[in-house]
Parts: sequence; structure tokens; C-alpha cells
Amino acid sequence: MTRKQTAVANLTAETTETAEPVELAAEPTQKAVEEDTLESAPEKKPKKNQLIYIGPNLPGGSLAQHTVFRDGIPKHLDEVRKKYPQVDTLIVPIAQLLEAQVELRRKGTAVQQAYQALSRKE
Repeated sequence: MTRKQTAVANLTAETTETAEPVELAAEPTQKAVEEDTLESAPEKKPKKNQLIYIGPNLPGGSLAQHTVFRDGIPKHLDEVRKKYPQVDTLIVPIAQLLEAQVELRRKGTAVQQAYQALSRKE
């Protein structure tokens, strides 16, 4: 046996003699993992669909471009929506904003036509 092997054997023997037995924990169950995750995660409220108005500013300041609505379209815009029905076409979910902006640039789309109609109202 080489000096190195002898030293390793001696250290192993010393460690084995002085080491205390360790009790291994059982694997956590899926239910325990889920409960732990639920307890440690911050409470999240379900996100309601956020909407954004991508049309032009309306006369009289009744609706400004890029207005964001968090909990649906507010009641105070009912009159504006009746007066300018194109507004409904220009209120889109934020998740679809990029697609709506592409349609806004493309001639002949419903979004582009609604924008043009409201632009003439100013």
C-alpha cells in the first residue's frame, strides 16, 4: 500500500469511528410539495383581461390613445361607445397589442378602417 492509500484508509477509519449515524428523510410526497409551494408562494389574484385603446384621441378628451383598462371597459364610456361604435374595434387585449398594431398599419383591415373613421371625427 502506498503512503497516499494508507493516509486515505486512516482518514476513512477515523471518520467512520467518529461519525454519528444520520437518519435519511423520506422523499416528500407530491401533496407535501404542493402544500409547501402554496404556502411559500405569494397570493396571486387571478388577472382579469387588461385592455388598451389603440385609436386616436377623441374630441373633448373623452378617450385618450393608449388608455389601459384593468377590469373591463368602464361604464362611463358607454356614451362614447354609442357615439363612436368604432371604439369597440380599437379596444384590444394587451396580449394582442402587437398583432393589432400590425393590422392598424395594413390597409383595408377593420382596425385600420375604424382608426381612419375616428381620425376624421377630430
